[in-house]
Amino acid sequence: MDPGESAAETCVREVLEETGLDVRVTRLVGVYTSPDIMVEYADGNRIQPVAFSFEAEVIGGELCLSDETTEYGYVAVEELDTIDLMEHHRQRIEDALQNQKAAFFQ
Repeated sequence: MDPGESAAETCVREVLEETGLDVRVTRLVGVYTSPDIMVEYADGNRIQPVAFSFEAEVIGGELCLSDETTEYGYVAVEELDTIDLMEHHRQRIEDALQNQKAAFFQ
């Protein structure tokens, strides 16, 4: 998040930067953190990330590669086992598919 930016605004900006798509956030799916997931930076700093997963509607833009992406595409739920997907992302997708009104906190 950049200073002065809400979590939803961060989502909109990051999606545009990484995919070329303009989106409107429609709901918070969940907030995720785990002591089992650590990120270590080159300077030796270690953090435990907190991730927000949002559902969003595409309202414009054009899907494209960026400096932060190597490929893009749409994948059917039935095809998730055929792609390289981090396990903690699978949980977020499964939670989103439940269409639960309240956000998950995990």
